[in-house]
Amino acid sequence: MPETEDYNMQVSVLHYLRYIMLDIHLFQSMKRGWIFKNRPLYNALIHELNDIEPEGNIDDVALDDLTYTVFDLETTGFFPRMGDEVISIGAMKVNVNHIRFPEHFYEVVRPFKPVSEDVMKLTGLTNKEIKGGESFLIAFFRFVQFMSNTVLVAYPASFDIVFLKELSKRWGIKTFAPYYIDAYEIANFLYPDEKNNLDRVIKRVGVEERERHHALNDAHMTADLFLHFVEELKKRGITTYGELNNKIGKDRRNPVLRS
Repeated sequence: MPETEDYNMQVSVLHYLRYIMLDIHLFQSMKRGWIFKNRPLYNALIHELNDIEPEGNIDDVALDDLTYTVFDLETTGFFPRMGDEVISIGAMKVNVNHIRFPEHFYEVVRPFKPVSEDVMKLTGLTNKEIKGGESFLIAFFRFVQFMSNTVLVAYPASFDIVFLKELSKRWGIKTFAPYYIDAYEIANFLYPDEKNNLDRVIKRVGVEERERHHALNDAHMTADLFLHFVEELKKRGITTYGELNNKIGKDRRNPVLRS
């Protein structure tokens, strides 16, 4: 996960040229090789993922009555449209009463793009772990099964959701359009005059701190924060999914929710 206030950086000309000349061809070549070796599995997973029906409207559902999958990604870089990939997914299911600890999800993902030493140092992942990881398609399929019938929550969702959408599209998945909530935008709503990157808000709210930039740890801390946010939203009269969308999600440049 990026530092929330700093990840939206401009793509350099060098980065773009590298992607056009190298990364896109590397990805397509290695994807074709993976599909060739795993054709029946690929066909089955793509068929099932593309067969998922859109969720019904949940605007009138109380925030208290929803189940949430709070998740975090670690990635090779900041630019999914420029060839960066996911290297781990961590998630846990939450409702307003408790975090269901047994129902957590963690997968290390083996990317096609080499992982830099800086990223490995930041995330704590080793070459052995990355080489032993699943392909993105298998990890994504398992994640979709895990998050079924829940609302996704991420901090910031504008980063993590874009990554999943871009990579799923590259693998041939037609539509990945879950309901989701951007916990970072809720933090901006609750604390409009503060800097609201994850580290600062964790300290401000008093959430138990865990080692950062591990996908499951970050998901766990975001889940604790989100439970706190829901209670604060209810104090302000925001009690349903639709009300949250209307109060905070009207700026479509940075939506809090998919609607």
